[in-house]
Amino acid sequence: MTRTMRIRILWSTLAFLILLVGLVMATPYLINTRLVKNQISQQISDWLGLPVTVHGEPVVTIFPYLTVKLKDIEIASSLGENEPPLVSMQTLRAQMYWLPLLIGKFEVRRFHLIEPVFELVRQKEGAFSWDLRGGSLFKTDNGRLTLSDLTLGNFQITQGVAHFKDDVSGTEEQVSDINMAFDWPRTEKTASIKGTALWRDETVELKASSGKPMELFAGGLSPLSLDLSSPLFKISLDGSAATMSNFQFEGDFSFSTPSLSNFMHWSGRDLPSGRDLGPASLSARANLVGASIALSDLDASLDKNKINGVLQLDFRQSRPMVQGTLASDVLDLAQYVRMPESIDELMHYDLTRSKAASVDFDIRLSATDLKLGPVNLGRAAASLMTRDNQVSVSIGEAYAYGGRLEATLDMKQDNDDPTRMNTSLRAKANGISAAGVTRELSGDELLTGTALMELDLQARGTHLDETLADAHGTLSVVLTDGELNHFDLGLFQSALQEGRDIDSEKLRQGKSEFDVLSIRGQLADQTLDIEGLRMTSGKRALLGAARYGFENGELDFPGTLAIYRSSDPASHSTEAPEREIPFLMSGSFDAPRISLRQVRENVVPDNKDILAPGVPQVINQEINPVLAPEVIPQEVDKAGQSASDAAPEQSSVETGGAAPTEGMTVTDEPAGTPPPDPVDPSGAAPGKPSLSIPLEGGINGFPLADPDTGLSLKP
Repeated sequence: MTRTMRIRILWSTLAFLILLVGLVMATPYLINTRLVKNQISQQISDWLGLPVTVHGEPVVTIFPYLTVKLKDIEIASSLGENEPPLVSMQTLRAQMYWLPLLIGKFEVRRFHLIEPVFELVRQKEGAFSWDLRGGSLFKTDNGRLTLSDLTLGNFQITQGVAHFKDDVSGTEEQVSDINMAFDWPRTEKTASIKGTALWRDETVELKASSGKPMELFAGGLSPLSLDLSSPLFKISLDGSAATMSNFQFEGDFSFSTPSLSNFMHWSGRDLPSGRDLGPASLSARANLVGASIALSDLDASLDKNKINGVLQLDFRQSRPMVQGTLASDVLDLAQYVRMPESIDELMHYDLTRSKAASVDFDIRLSATDLKLGPVNLGRAAASLMTRDNQVSVSIGEAYAYGGRLEATLDMKQDNDDPTRMNTSLRAKANGISAAGVTRELSGDELLTGTALMELDLQARGTHLDETLADAHGTLSVVLTDGELNHFDLGLFQSALQEGRDIDSEKLRQGKSEFDVLSIRGQLADQTLDIEGLRMTSGKRALLGAARYGFENGELDFPGTLAIYRSSDPASHSTEAPEREIPFLMSGSFDAPRISLRQVRENVVPDNKDILAPGVPQVINQEINPVLAPEVIPQEVDKAGQSASDAAPEQSSVETGGAAPTEGMTVTDEPAGTPPPDPVDPSGAAPGKPSLSIPLEGGINGFPLADPDTGLSLKP
């Protein structure tokens, strides 16, 4: 190429550049700004199907891009003119393509919304302010709403605010400081969004993309991924989505938070006071259809607890439903169960206002080691079911304390009085360690041994104290090869045999080994009636029936200490005891009152007169020898004075070999049915002195007891 040719090319290039620069510099003056304003507002209005108003005059700039800046713009709400605009913004910048502009076409490569305000409103009738079905962005294909094939571009939002108001649920939400970039070149191409926003004072980062947005809006499947993260939580979705009658998603779902308590507070669902839930995570295969989600292959952790299984949550009805089957190795539920701050608060807990009854639960849980604070249930399987104000908690099997537990608690609202709950509790325990149970429940090892227990209770009430007061049912407990602490059977036996007082403090300091301890009773009216109580310890056995009042803490135990030849408990049911010492234990457990008890074989006659042996012969009647066969009548001397009156220290009452001493009470009470009268019509045996005395009186200083308990003699 010659030098002249090179100079010509150089000058031609330079002239073109000068022309191009001049054209660029003259562009703001060549463009009809009013036409551009109308074109841009019309394009937006066509897309959305809503009126667009531009109040300010447009400004055209060429650096760094050819940009048309529109001010004071409003996009009307689909609810009507009387509602706030769907979108209002201070400035809208539209970056234009050069070449289409030169031939009179307006193609925008990017919309930049500066300080926009979005008003998203859903009315009670179901209408919503963002209804865009009237625009060219959507079309109807065989009755289905889908996206039109349009060229869109890139949208950027700076310092935006979104206000959402739902008149159906009564909720309001506001997201501020929105800085987002939305890239969607064409409706048939991949759409993606990325940015940050301030949501409830927490900066949240959003990343989302859809591979086939047109398919998504048409009801077909489209790849969808979403990541929502902040310092407080992370949520991730990765799978396929569709929009038919409801939004559907199937794919991987994960959630994590460093503090579940803080996350619940941020979400507006505060936990009850005193609960502090730490790190939590969840990952599962999710199947979402509208307001129902099923989670399979679920792996979740909370604090140090880990759990897996399947779970389904359904919020389509007025009562949410939660169903699932979950399993865990080690699970401690102590901090998830709210314990009352005081006994008074516990007693006044309203059973009818349980939040669990407002949700339909059907949860089945199994754990290798299940704990509830101090109570270790070991390997357990449990279930929780709630339906229409009914709650059922069942422990199908729990291998704890060396044995097996079963329990079912049912609560149902009373049909006649909805303010009360009908409650039933059924429990069984087989082979459990009594020491472990009493130690963890009371902090004191009251009992040891292996226990077999059955409990069946029913009650009705509003609050817990009222329900406990109404409790009634049956109780059966059998313990083998154990120890009863705070009761010294040896001291108890020697005191009865010697007829001396028992120091209750020393009695509590000791303990008693037993072969078998069995209790069978009925609970009603805050009283436990023990129909059969038996404690066998070697050759000794405590037998009888007892009553304990929970309201006053009083025990009434007219029992018998039986002494056998053999120390084999199995033989005690076939052989008669060598010695029997009746006694009466009453008062509180901490300071019981114990006295000798003399049992008669007849009851007090209906005329409420009693025949008392061993009194002076002042009336010409004779003692009936069958009235008190176990009481030895005392001889009367020639002066008409009984031997007991002459020398009371020599008196003796047959009590299985025990003679009462100072401080020991001997109680004579009826037992059995009166025998037939003797031949003598007076009821007296010949040659024996007798005396008939009204119940209100006394005999030589010996007070008479209640007609239901008999005659109390104090030497």
